[in-house]
Amino acid sequence: MQEKERLEGYLLCSIKGIGRAGMKKLLQEAGTVEKIRDLPDERLRKALGEKRAECLKKGMEEGRRRAAKRRYYYMKEQGIFFLPFWDEEYPDRLKKIGDAPLALYGKGQLPDDEKRTVAIVGARSCSAYGQETARYFASGLAGEGIVIVSGMARGVDGIAQLAALDAGGNSVAVLGCGVDICYPPENRLLYERLHKEGCLLSEYPPGTEPQARLFPPRNRIISGLSDLILVVEAGEKSGTLITVDMALEQGRDVFAVPGRITDRCSRGCNELIRNGAGTATGIGTILQELEIGKRESRGKTDCGQKTACGQKTACGREAAVSGTVTQRILDALDCTPKSLDEIGNTIAADGRGETPPLKELIQELILLCAQGRADQIAGQYFAGKMEQK
Repeated sequence: MQEKERLEGYLLCSIKGIGRAGMKKLLQEAGTVEKIRDLPDERLRKALGEKRAECLKKGMEEGRRRAAKRRYYYMKEQGIFFLPFWDEEYPDRLKKIGDAPLALYGKGQLPDDEKRTVAIVGARSCSAYGQETARYFASGLAGEGIVIVSGMARGVDGIAQLAALDAGGNSVAVLGCGVDICYPPENRLLYERLHKEGCLLSEYPPGTEPQARLFPPRNRIISGLSDLILVVEAGEKSGTLITVDMALEQGRDVFAVPGRITDRCSRGCNELIRNGAGTATGIGTILQELEIGKRESRGKTDCGQKTACGQKTACGREAAVSGTVTQRILDALDCTPKSLDEIGNTIAADGRGETPPLKELIQELILLCAQGRADQIAGQYFAGKMEQK
């Protein structure tokens, strides 16, 4: 769409009371957005009714048009783009939902419509398990070229989007305020990165402050932009479940990450699975649902066998023994921090040989932390990270 048409679309979409249905009727009557101004009063009333036709006429008065033009060009100077629903660059998936936004405001670059998209949503006050699984799924899916969509909220949303960018992937954030406002403010770094490396979207005009009533409607955009919705953690009455309801209405697939029955943040996910949602047990589960072939695994040894650390090495007994110890340590770790004694006891009980000496155990743990495969917490406590599979 040419810039002149987008400007005219912005002027019309800025008139309150017209809405998407009204704009569709006007376009049917006029043929193009630029010809709407020339429609006679009788045809305006036919398309919109008496009251809305009067609103349109007032909104198209020259003084109001000049004010709207100033806002449009100021918005452009701030790096904000505008897409009415009839624009060819308006996301195709979103265009097909029944209550698609009249227009979108954005910063950054919209991903190609051909790319697969997954919404990752979940609790704001997520557990360590929720944080780890959000990073695991987001980075793994982004590494397969899948765009991660979310709401840049605290907790799961922001963690997933940052992990996607860190993995060299793409991410789209749908905001419950204007795209010129960073909310929540603590996600400023993510906001700036999404502007440069991904995309920020909103149906609300620039300058719109965050309000509680604006956030639930934006969830239909998150699900509308996505092929599949993945819920990482959610309480029984979580706002995340609003996104799920909207996704189901739009015919989207919903998957949930299972959790312990005693964890408050996992109750919503476990209930979703009980009611028929897909069970997200790994990256492969999601790729299979999206019918995407997993790329060939990296990190093979010279003889074609993968070592525990994922690095190339010459075949040999020493590497095999070291890899076995490393894998036993990884298997002993989970998202809950463990002491050296607890890790040693878990290894001793696995039935796969002798427990490594304390010195070797510490060396291996420090190496795993340096590789980003484990975390050292509060001195000699360690927690594992989910492996990409």
